[in-house]
Amino acid sequence: MGHRLKRVAELFDTKFEDYDSWYMRNIHIALEELELVRSFSNEGTGVEIGSGTCYFTRVYKHCIGLDASLTMCKLCREKYDIDTVNCVGELLPLRDNSVDYVMIIVTICFVDDYRRVIRESYRCLKPGSRLLVCIVPRESYIGRRYVEKKILGNTVFYNLANLFTSGEIVSSIVEEGFDIVDVRGTLCRGEDCGFKCFLFVKSA
Repeated sequence: MGHRLKRVAELFDTKFEDYDSWYMRNIHIALEELELVRSFSNEGTGVEIGSGTCYFTRVYKHCIGLDASLTMCKLCREKYDIDTVNCVGELLPLRDNSVDYVMIIVTICFVDDYRRVIRESYRCLKPGSRLLVCIVPRESYIGRRYVEKKILGNTVFYNLANLFTSGEIVSSIVEEGFDIVDVRGTLCRGEDCGFKCFLFVKSA
């Protein structure tokens, strides 16, 4: 585990209650994000990289949570009775071509090496299977707010985040052998969406 990811894991290990309570304190925002993730209707057996307390993992019946925070993994099992594995996205404990879908929801901005996480996702996915990546775009009104808070040191979790633009995410993942097939957003002000999901398929 790299130095930065170790700091992230330690932060979520100690601030897990603050993290988990965010979904209740911001229930309307959280439900909009949840419904967007649900709208992709992933089928088969999959994993969520950076599952946290499994708020999104629980949407799909046969989804396993993967997280670098051991405390998050334990809380996920206790709260939703979902199988979890304590690991990092750069080194997934999965066989080649073994899963039907991979979800990475917001987590991509917290990992040490996001390119390696994408390559690991590609390795583990069956040919033609799906990668769902959801982000707070850096160029969005919410992303700009988080960047400002980070500069001022006014955010606990996003102090360690490196936000990406929509274009950066799409180009990076396509370069690793995926095809983009769908883009959906919510928390929108006109065309400016504060939460966007990108659906890719692994090239056969």
